Amino acid sequence: MKSRSHITFISILLTACVLNALAHAAPVRRKLAVKAGRIITIAGKDVKNGVILIKDGVIKAVGKEVEIPWDAFVIEAKDRVVMPGFVLAHTSSGLDRANENMPEVPFISTFDSIDPISTFFEDSLRDGVVTMLVLPGNNTLLGGTGTIVKPYGRTVEAMLIKRYTGLKISLRPSQNTSRMGHMQRFRRYMSDLKDYLEDYEQKKADAEEEKKPFDEEIDVTKQPMVDLLNKRLTAFVYCDRAADVSKAIEIKNTHKLDTVLVLGPDCYKAVGLIARSKLPVILDSQLVVWETNEQTNEEEMKIIPMIFHKAGVKFAFQIDTSQYGRRYLWYQAATAVKYGMKRQEALKSITLYPAQFIGVDDRLGSIEAGKEATLIFLTGDPLDAQSWVDQVMVAGEIVYERAKDERLKKLLEPPLIMQEPKDTD
Repeated sequence: MKSRSHITFISILLTACVLNALAHAAPVRRKLAVKAGRIITIAGKDVKNGVILIKDGVIKAVGKEVEIPWDAFVIEAKDRVVMPGFVLAHTSSGLDRANENMPEVPFISTFDSIDPISTFFEDSLRDGVVTMLVLPGNNTLLGGTGTIVKPYGRTVEAMLIKRYTGLKISLRPSQNTSRMGHMQRFRRYMSDLKDYLEDYEQKKADAEEEKKPFDEEIDVTKQPMVDLLNKRLTAFVYCDRAADVSKAIEIKNTHKLDTVLVLGPDCYKAVGLIARSKLPVILDSQLVVWETNEQTNEEEMKIIPMIFHKAGVKFAFQIDTSQYGRRYLWYQAATAVKYGMKRQEALKSITLYPAQFIGVDDRLGSIEAGKEATLIFLTGDPLDAQSWVDQVMVAGEIVYERAKDERLKKLLEPPLIMQEPKDTD
């Protein structure tokens, strides 16, 4: 019995040693090489017939003369255009229910409301969007904090890129409040917050003077606003009208906030003020508006992206899922190019610039060494309406293939032709 027990113990010990060795063994290095007909790097010039070398999901090199290691898996994409995936800097879609009722709730988070099975995320991936900041809607004064996700994963945790980022402030009055009352409500909130923090710091100082422990924490309902004041969060300030822009800049300057302006279509009228403020901007999805000239009484077309582009304002596009054309970021960029915007700037406005606005440009938004291999493979030019997103790669992994998109197949398959029954007489 002792002998058997001894042998069993040794077997268990050896098994444990082997498992421990395997657990601490060097990880498997996955090397990929994408051979593309055209690479739109965004960071520089396009590369024709180039190679993107990827290791462990990170881009190691890109160019025409990149040497492909013998042990790299090669993805042949010579008939494809490869570029960084699109980035959506602001959306309130994909939530099971957006908060549009409670006016001052900076402590709520879209993380708790994101619905991973929403068709919005499926459509986004199909459309080439690889990253998005999901923020509260525009009908709440202090709407809460946002969540950066990729539109891929069965759970919010699997989709997550950054859980706590961006705080929505909306200057559009709600609940039958005037603009004057809306701003007064904001000022009163900030005044109360200032009083609270001064009282908190005084308690802390008193405890230090008396050499007593101080373990009181900041009120969780106020913590996001404190983080906003300490620049740990960026304020995404929604301006419904041009008149709101000056108030947004006043808030930014008074409280020294990192700020991104989210604009309504009317806000192009304040472009001079915005340009002087040097604040980044997220444009409304309506890029073309008509206005009556008061002198001639004629209708004039206003091309909003061109107005901001000429003023030197850096901006990103956003989408409207209820409008067919405007639901696509590429369509927004193509519209801007159609009316005269430089192509490179338009492409940056759906890749690099939104990545900068939400703080992920160190890993996304362009194809260059050191960044994440999150790419889209297109059948043609990204601004061509006949081009399709053929594949999507996230961190070196192919997560979408058009050939395997069953819903798309059903949508595109020809309708069944009803045949009349044959006459049996």
